[in-house]
Amino acid sequence: MEETNEITLQEIFMILWEKVWIIALAVVIGGVVAFSVSAFVLDPTYTSRISMYVNNNTNRETTVANINDINASQKLVSTYIEILKSDNVLGKVAEATGLAYTPGQIRGMMSANSVNGTEIFEVKVTTEDAEEAALIANTIAEVSPEEIIRVVKAGSVELIDEAVPATSPTSPNVTLNTLIGIMLGGVLAVLGILVASMLDNRIHSEEDLKKHYDIPVLGAIPDLVDAAERMK
Repeated sequence: MEETNEITLQEIFMILWEKVWIIALAVVIGGVVAFSVSAFVLDPTYTSRISMYVNNNTNRETTVANINDINASQKLVSTYIEILKSDNVLGKVAEATGLAYTPGQIRGMMSANSVNGTEIFEVKVTTEDAEEAALIANTIAEVSPEEIIRVVKAGSVELIDEAVPATSPTSPNVTLNTLIGIMLGGVLAVLGILVASMLDNRIHSEEDLKKHYDIPVLGAIPDLVDAAERMK
C-alpha cells in the first residue's frame, strides 16, 4: 500500500476556493499596510535634473563637428562623470550651496549617466526638499565645468537644462506600492494555504481513505453535531 502526495489542479482549486476568505483578507491587509507605510511612514523625496553637453572641439571658430570630435566627446562623458563625482568637485559644491553636507553625502544623493550613448549626460539629485535638490543640481552645473576642464585640459562642458524644483515627489509611489502590497498579500496567502494543505496528513473524509490507502471502507461515523443541528 503506497501513499501518494500527488494533487490535481481541481483539488488545488477546491482547496483555494474553500479558503478564499483568507486570500481576500490577506489581499486587503497587504494593500492597507503598503498604502499606510507609503503614505504616512516613508518620507517623500524630490528629484531635480540637469543636462550637460560634452564638446571635444575647443576651436570655437569651427562650427561643424566632425565624426572624430563626436566620438571623442562620447568617450569623454564617462571620464567627466567620474571627475564630477570626486570629493574635490563635490566639496566645492557643498561649500557653494552653504548646506551642511559632506562630499560623500552629496554623492549619495546624486546619479549621473550618459543619455542614450550621446555626448550629453544628465545629473539627478534626490533629497527630501525640492528646493534643496534643485539648488545642489544647479550648483553642480556651475562648479563642475571649470573643475573638469582643469583636470582634463581639453574640450568643454556646456549646460543644456538647468534644474527646477520638483512639484511632486518622485518617491514613494503610493499607487505602485499599494498594488505590490495587494499582489504580495495574495501570493503569500495562496502559498501558505497550499503548503499547509500539503503538510496536512490527517484523514478528513472517506475520499481521503480511498485516495491514500488501497483498502475497502466498511462504514463511516456520521457527524453527530451536524445531524443534531439538522434535526432542530
